[in-house]
Amino acid sequence: MEQVTKILTALGAGIAAAAAIGVVMSWLKLKEGLESEDARNINKGALGLALNGVTLILIGGLVAFAIAKLSGIVG
Repeated sequence: MEQVTKILTALGAGIAAAAAIGVVMSWLKLKEGLESEDARNINKGALGLALNGVTLILIGGLVAFAIAKLSGIVG
């Protein structure tokens, strides 16, 4: 059980780190679009922020839920 918990935590942390990097890159794209008044970069940046932000929240919740359910099964 402990190994499965560590694997789930590591997998969740990896996905969350990738999403966090995506948030930063999207923020920079949005900032660049706002400075140059480029609608394409503004849209890409805003969409990236939304999708990566949602991914961060969902991964945190899903990993916590999976670990809680596994702990409940094992005892």
